[in-house]
Amino acid sequence: MQLIVTAQKGGRVVSFQRRSPGGALEKALQLQKDGLDQVVITDITGRAYGPNDFAACFVRTGM
Repeated sequence: MQLIVTAQKGGRVVSFQRRSPGGALEKALQLQKDGLDQVVITDITGRAYGPNDFAACFVRTGM
């Protein structure tokens, strides 16, 4: 699986590629913590997930 984590700071865009949902979530949360704006995770279909969607889409609960 390929996921792209993108964020902005001071008008500059940064992107990071991750191979797992957990890795993408970790990077997205780190970028938010570091004060970057407009943090999104984009999947292979082009769908972008904002911060409100991270937990619902990228966190697996135990069964």
